[in-house]
Amino acid sequence: MNIIRATHQLAMDMSILAEFSKAKGFDEDAKDFFSKAFELERKAALMTTSKDKDPLPHFILLRSAAALAYKSGQYKESERLIEICFSENPPAFIKTDLKEIISLIKKDQLIAPKSSTLDFQISGLLTKINAEENEITIKDAHQEQNYAIIVSKKQLMEIVKKYWFQKVLIQVRQTTYGVMVLENICKAA
Repeated sequence: MNIIRATHQLAMDMSILAEFSKAKGFDEDAKDFFSKAFELERKAALMTTSKDKDPLPHFILLRSAAALAYKSGQYKESERLIEICFSENPPAFIKTDLKEIISLIKKDQLIAPKSSTLDFQISGLLTKINAEENEITIKDAHQEQNYAIIVSKKQLMEIVKKYWFQKVLIQVRQTTYGVMVLENICKAA
């Protein structure tokens, strides 16, 4: 846990430098510091898991990394971390904070308050699983395209056992910035 704490502390130090730079009017420097803080906080968050003895630090670090991604203008990364956190069923106060970050992203990008998701199906081969990133990759046979899809840690184990390197049909929800989140998976006919 010491390396996680140290990485988190470095991220917070970078965040302070970013806020100081922003206050002095050095917006590009602030963005760079926020970006470095985000990378460090993301690294700290991914060193933890919701299955830890105390899962709260995992959720707090994911929320913090999502906020830093937002502050650095990396909206897609922020949305991705938010979806990972939601998939692991965080406490209510974390969910509230994550929803607030989503609303800030929408406000910054002047996105209309209409539906922010698009649901569709993909049929293809399950070719890659990245447990660290909570991600599976499906290769669409028709379009010769790979799709990275966010899944919960709980779903990952089941997917590996049932569907590894098999043709599958999946239903996904795509967020405003293109992050794909698994809704359902089954073997393709």
